[in-house]
Amino acid sequence: MREAPNFGEFYPKSLVPISKDDLLIFLEKVQDFECCDNYSHWLIALEGRQINLGEDYYHWQVVVFPAEIGGGFDYKHPLYVSTFFFSIDEAIDYTSVVEKIANNGQLYTIAG
Repeated sequence: MREAPNFGEFYPKSLVPISKDDLLIFLEKVQDFECCDNYSHWLIALEGRQINLGEDYYHWQVVVFPAEIGGGFDYKHPLYVSTFFFSIDEAIDYTSVVEKIANNGQLYTIAG
């Protein structure tokens, strides 16, 4: 569970419908089942964090959050958080890979 959202360098990319298999994995990971009632989609996003505070160098992660069809999402319970990328271009390319996996209903293969 995450304590605070990272909206400084946060770029939502796409909403993908949640498959049954992915939903089962998500429900196994989440302790607060009340949080999950309205979610029908995954929000795939790119998050950047400064490597050292005060510097303009960032590392990037691809994060998959449960979301509503209207775009509201739960930042506290991501299904998947990638390792860090030091290149934003590599991270953007990886969002496309994650989106394809999600569209095939197989996020559980990387989120396990």
